[in-house]
Amino acid sequence: MCYVIITSVSLVWFLCSLVADMLLAVSLVTPKWLIGPLNPSLNSSASHRYPSVGIYTRCKQTHSGYHCGSFDLDGFATDGSVYPWEWKLAMFFMSLGFALLSLTVAATLLTCCRQSACGKSIHNMTACAQVLAGISVMLAMFLHPLGWRAPRVQRLCGTEAEPFYPADCSIGISFYCGILSILLTLAAAGISLKAESSNLRTRVRRRVEAGSKLVCIP
Repeated sequence: MCYVIITSVSLVWFLCSLVADMLLAVSLVTPKWLIGPLNPSLNSSASHRYPSVGIYTRCKQTHSGYHCGSFDLDGFATDGSVYPWEWKLAMFFMSLGFALLSLTVAATLLTCCRQSACGKSIHNMTACAQVLAGISVMLAMFLHPLGWRAPRVQRLCGTEAEPFYPADCSIGISFYCGILSILLTLAAAGISLKAESSNLRTRVRRRVEAGSKLVCIP
């Protein structure tokens, strides 16, 4: 029989996973990882828009205005002075974490209808995937500052820039979104175990055995 089980814990689990996935997407596509100082000698129309660099996008001041876009990438073959190898690895782990986390968001919805697949608990498998996603993003967050000695960063932040020291630059909102995504992802992994026991409560089983197709339990 087809039925849908929704509990307060499973709803919190889904929302936590979804918000973590959205924050990770924001961190991945926005260029606000490092924010550089303004250059007053350039076009005045960009005087209040700070140059910045992200994991694969950047915004910069020019004499003709303010321009944002992605790096001219050719995979891992790109020269390290253009796209540091630390950022290449960070991009890989960030993308891997995003893919895993996106799959777990779909899995949280699946658990409303099924509790196991191939004899394995979907909750447990999802929790493991979320832990792996969190670790993958943590590696990316660690690798990105290692590339701050790159010529691209030193042009933006000053020649004093080095790993974990951004010199004249400041840490942007995209970097903090990545950190918050890690915390929510690991929290969601823990909540998943509670969500499984919530879905298997006696009250839920009684409602299912009584023929209810939609079971909502606080």
